[in-house]
Amino acid sequence: MNKKTIEHVLHAHTDEWMSISGVVGTGIGERDGEPCIRIFVTRKTQQLLQELPSTSDGFIVDVVESGEFKPRDPSRRPRTSTETPDQ
Repeated sequence: MNKKTIEHVLHAHTDEWMSISGVVGTGIGERDGEPCIRIFVTRKTQQLLQELPSTSDGFIVDVVESGEFKPRDPSRRPRTSTETPDQ
């Protein structure tokens, strides 16, 4: 039996899921100690939950409300854990 990897499943379906209004990203995560596919949405609605699968090729699909993704300002460097916000 040739089981697909989670990376293959994600790659095969990302374009389809991203074409659904409200979906802003996909990725791989973990749920209950098992790998899962994460679909990030601006707002988790019943309509979106009905449009998105609960599993894909044997992997759990976890729909995560993330809001909009925004690019980080490249001129701002990330703070280190020892810096305060005003540094």
